[in-house]
Amino acid sequence: MDALARGRSVTWLSIWANIALGLAKVLVGWWGHSRALMADGLHSLTDLASDGAVLVGLAISVRPPDENHPYGHQKAASLATLVIASSLIVFCILISLSALQSLQSGSARVPHLPTLWVALLSIGVKELLFRRTRAVGEATGSRMLLANAWHHRTDSATSVVAAAGIAAVLFLGEDWAFLDAVAGILLAVWIGVEGFRLLRSAVDELMDSAPERALLDDLREHILPIEGALAYHDFRARRVGARVDVDFHLLVDPDLSVTEAHVVAHRVKEEMLARHPEILDVLIHVEPGIPAHDRRRGVADGSVPDESPEP
Repeated sequence: MDALARGRSVTWLSIWANIALGLAKVLVGWWGHSRALMADGLHSLTDLASDGAVLVGLAISVRPPDENHPYGHQKAASLATLVIASSLIVFCILISLSALQSLQSGSARVPHLPTLWVALLSIGVKELLFRRTRAVGEATGSRMLLANAWHHRTDSATSVVAAAGIAAVLFLGEDWAFLDAVAGILLAVWIGVEGFRLLRSAVDELMDSAPERALLDDLREHILPIEGALAYHDFRARRVGARVDVDFHLLVDPDLSVTEAHVVAHRVKEEMLARHPEILDVLIHVEPGIPAHDRRRGVADGSVPDESPEP
């Protein structure tokens, strides 16, 4: 099964699970007088929007370049992540308003026991979805699926808080019924932090941010070992959805023919692509450098650097 099929499969599994859990938590929470469980159920239903965004992102991001999108459609994955983050933040605001209203009105009631059972069931299901989606995301290198996996983990954590609030009220009695609303506020804080983290990641990708330094250093290590590659400069890399786009200037022996110089560049490109499947493309601009025998004699060339500067 290819990466796209695996991504779709685990996302459809998430959709059906969120429908079942969301409806169960909202209905049981309404019947059992638990605002925390109802809020948790709305979170699961909100996840449907992010799952749908992931499906759209998976479908669009694999499309080949066309006349209107000559660089491809990889950033559709970043847009999908942006939708996921935005839905989390909106949900955070709704939970906060509902919980604060409950505290101010003093309308909190002791929830029924089945609300606790449903919250505990949700913890197990969402944790399994988190682990499954994360495994597929790591195997396929999809940051979008990894974002959705952490969305599942967030839902699992909200169910933990909801279960804790319900259990506290059930065991402590009616005087502590406000703890259910307090649990709702804690859920909002957790979700808000996660939402802003994902939002920043999506915005960075849409702004062509560089990948982490460790990856940049690893990419650089595959240039100079190639025979004929003398040096390089203006090395750049950017995130394009779940992939990485690389370009730099490669210095080769000026005595090489155009064909020979491009053979060196091709070998460098093939080495980088082979070592890093997450690379979308490598663009190399070939320039004349200082011949090896001149470099050994210490001949300087004022127009072309003979070492690769740090970024």
